Amino acid sequence: MPQATNMPGEVPSPTQPFPTKPAPFDYQGVTIDDLVDFTPEIREMAMEAVEGFRLGPLFTPLDRPIEGETRGTLMRPPDGGAAGWAGAAIDPETGWLYVPSRNQATVIPLYAPDPALGATMRFTHGAPEAERLARRGAIRQSPQMPQGLPLLKPPYSRMTAIDINTGDHVWWVPTGNGDRYRNHPLLRDLNLPPLGGDNGSNGPLLTRTLLIYCLTAGGSDGGPRMVAYDKATGEELASVDLPSGAIGTPMTYLVDGRQYIALTIGGGPRLVAFALPES
Repeated sequence: MPQATNMPGEVPSPTQPFPTKPAPFDYQGVTIDDLVDFTPEIREMAMEAVEGFRLGPLFTPLDRPIEGETRGTLMRPPDGGAAGWAGAAIDPETGWLYVPSRNQATVIPLYAPDPALGATMRFTHGAPEAERLARRGAIRQSPQMPQGLPLLKPPYSRMTAIDINTGDHVWWVPTGNGDRYRNHPLLRDLNLPPLGGDNGSNGPLLTRTLLIYCLTAGGSDGGPRMVAYDKATGEELASVDLPSGAIGTPMTYLVDGRQYIALTIGGGPRLVAFALPES
């Protein structure tokens, strides 16, 4: 494990527990090789964006920003985790686990607190934090690419199927085309594969043959959609537009032999249900 730290009194552990199987379902840590390289020009932008930041593998100690020395440690997964919000789904018949995840990095700067303020949640989160950090010049600031370009190589979100009987990854697919990236003026003429990045905060729903998952983009009008994947292969089979973005994991139920899929969406919020035509 990396041992270097600029925090007075900090002694990083020489080892950290980590599983040897299954393999990570998304990227961990950041190196120069992980920076986006769609074109030489964009690669150079990414190199400039990370100047002054500490890069390294998982468990690299967080640096406190010191002017002229370091701007902090670039951490991946970010503080919200790669899969820490939406949750996963497991098939009890096959023993396959389906995990949606995101590929992002963040910087959490460390600074010396004011002993008079105390170490409370109010101190570490929310509006008061911004005011206190501003006075110390330590507002959280991750590397910024110009004009909304991505900093890292894709995919920016994915769905991974893991056979927990063996620990092997069965398949993974990017979740979404990533049109908000590929439509960028510097990217729109490139022949790019699906980039992902359309993941939301919802988890996947499993049926006997399908995996249902809601994306934030890619609908017929560019808006959110609900997608049906073949759960055995990850192939996208169909999708339906959503009135607004999903804010919860879908559920399914039967009424008089007819199957429905229901979910909560924003913009209201409200509950919507879908079903195949009765004919």
